[in-house]
Amino acid sequence: MQLLNELETEPLPIEEEERRHGRRLLVGIVCALIVTGLLLGGYLWLVKRHERQVAAALALENQKKAPKVEVFVDENIVENKKALLGGTIHNISNETLRGLAVELQLRRRVGGGVETRIVAPQAADLAPDARTRYSLELAAPDYVSSTFLRVVTGENRTAVVFKVLPGEPRPPMETPAAKTVTVTRPKPKGDEFINTQNNPGKVP
Repeated sequence: MQLLNELETEPLPIEEEERRHGRRLLVGIVCALIVTGLLLGGYLWLVKRHERQVAAALALENQKKAPKVEVFVDENIVENKKALLGGTIHNISNETLRGLAVELQLRRRVGGGVETRIVAPQAADLAPDARTRYSLELAAPDYVSSTFLRVVTGENRTAVVFKVLPGEPRPPMETPAAKTVTVTRPKPKGDEFINTQNNPGKVP
């Protein structure tokens, strides 16, 4: 019994202490590597998630800014004191646009006042890749210019992103019929002298 107590109280050999210290150090290094890996993996996961969120937000923003409609604005036609404004609306989005209308800004000739006209096209609902026409007839002497403002949808007149392109050119004017004009020369009066090849005049 006394021998056992002496063995328990005696210090461990140096080699055994070094082995235990080495094991503790190895376990500490492994734990540190595991914790570092977890922290690095979590950081990389957060960075990737943030990048995905930013990319999704940019894609949504670009989608909002991308034109949904192409508008081909025809050249104005003036005939018999009437001005005809018109064009074609083309749905270039992947969704059906409902309650379509266009807004035109008109400037009056007298006073220079400006007014806005809402023009409903032939088809108010437009499926993807579909087209429809719009037109407006005005009294030409009353207005000096017209400007295409925007495309709207629905009862609340929500603006739609669009781009304007040139439409149909103005038809050429009819060439007036050719007329032959005959000019008669008056006969000479009295002794009026006419200088001809057979009767040359003399220079003093």
